[in-house]
Amino acid sequence: MRAALDRARRPVVSLAAGLLMGAVYWALDITSPAPPLIGLTGLLGIVLGERAATWGRVRLAAPHQHNRREETHHDRS
Repeated sequence: MRAALDRARRPVVSLAAGLLMGAVYWALDITSPAPPLIGLTGLLGIVLGERAATWGRVRLAAPHQHNRREETHHDRS
């Protein structure tokens, strides 16, 4: 249950931070530094890059973890 709350907290905090920055921009009467479409496209790139890096790290670590399990199993025998 706690893990589900931790996962749900991240998007809520992110949304709150975005709303806060929007309010600051409004209060200072300034416009966003990037048009919305370009900003959202950049965010999509960040998310996809993060996912790709995580996927690659898991794939590279998988053989090493498998070998460690086998060594540990043989050491116990």
